[in-house]
Amino acid sequence: MKIAFVQPANNQKSGKWKAQGVYRTPTNLAILASYVRENGYDPKIYDFDLESGNSIENARTIMSDNPDVIGFTCLTPRFPLVVEIANECKKIKSNVVTVVGGSHVNGQPKHVVKYPSIDYAILGEGEEALLDLLNHIEEGKDVSNLPNLAFEKDGNCIVNPKRPYIEDLNTLPFPAWDLLNLDYYTDPAFFNGPHLGILSGRGCPFNCNFCASKVVWGRNTRVRSAISLADEIEIAIKEYNIREFMFYDDTFTINKNMVRLFHDEIVKRKMDIRFYAQVRVDTIDYELVTTLKKSGCFAVAIGVESGNDQILKNIHKNLNKEQIRKACKDLKRANMPFLASYIIGHPGDTHETIKATIDFADEIDADQSKFLIATPYPGTELYNLAVSKGVLKEEGAESLGDHTYFQHVAANLSEVSDEELLKYQQLAFDNYDLKKSPLV
Repeated sequence: MKIAFVQPANNQKSGKWKAQGVYRTPTNLAILASYVRENGYDPKIYDFDLESGNSIENARTIMSDNPDVIGFTCLTPRFPLVVEIANECKKIKSNVVTVVGGSHVNGQPKHVVKYPSIDYAILGEGEEALLDLLNHIEEGKDVSNLPNLAFEKDGNCIVNPKRPYIEDLNTLPFPAWDLLNLDYYTDPAFFNGPHLGILSGRGCPFNCNFCASKVVWGRNTRVRSAISLADEIEIAIKEYNIREFMFYDDTFTINKNMVRLFHDEIVKRKMDIRFYAQVRVDTIDYELVTTLKKSGCFAVAIGVESGNDQILKNIHKNLNKEQIRKACKDLKRANMPFLASYIIGHPGDTHETIKATIDFADEIDADQSKFLIATPYPGTELYNLAVSKGVLKEEGAESLGDHTYFQHVAANLSEVSDEELLKYQQLAFDNYDLKKSPLV
């Protein structure tokens, strides 16, 4: 049975953002493709981030290989496009089975499966759930009781309970990189050539009100072994001649012992690599940052979010400015370049708190600074708050194509107008873009 895995285009990319030429590997799809392939299925991956074309052209490309099942990964802003492509695929082959997974599905499963072009949605972790679905389809069995599955039946949306998460992530196969043209995955501001995205774990124990991570993974954190990570990197070097990597984890340093063991593996195997990772300020110290640097880490990203302690408390960041200051001093002491990201437009944000955030960015003086506008994604506390206040409709996915945090206000819960938020973001972007330091 042929399976097509599809990443829809990111149509949000425009102007300065698009000109940066940043393309990330669809690592989630590559892992799923590897998993179903080792269980006897024939997968292909279509990454429309890399290609131009409308939904009709995308559908023709997908259906040219006559797949039996199409699996879409779906972030909220791309859901309208997923529906369009699925609809066009059904016009070509009416009995092709369409499946959608990703953070948007977990936040709004009942809304997703109401569309006739979407047959099934998979909630939570996808590997075992997708394989079960494929096996049942191939064998002609009833799928209605499969865990993690959502679908519409007789006009009603059925959302089945989830199965337990995979405890040992080391049992999963490495991504099927051979199904992608890896030369296209570039980021000139960070990497010298092609790079791969790696997941060292799943889940986040923290509870930030704007983050969709826990919507998919819950707050149960599972981490791969250092040996497994080193093995994956070693294969990338030997088979694809790629030595640059980005860890996609919310917090790469959530398990400090794994970071130290990973360093030991890199040194032992004499692997010359460069990698970039996201960290959280209360999970690092000078010693750990030094270990990261010796492992090949050339820069890290930290989420500061706000320069006001009360706002940090309101959004459940569970951090304060003094903790952030200390971590930034440790990063600078270790000569570790870092990117700091900030969000404006939080619930309760005022002109004063936003100006405090911009002032705090001046104080921290990161190598690069990024200012985003608070955006409520389905399943998050921020989204639920926006719905409860009538700022958003619960089933508003048809208008979610513009649910971006850059130069757009999707739902404003702050005390500042949309126009003023956009002005603050543009001002910050212009100031910090001009003085940012290259991380390559």
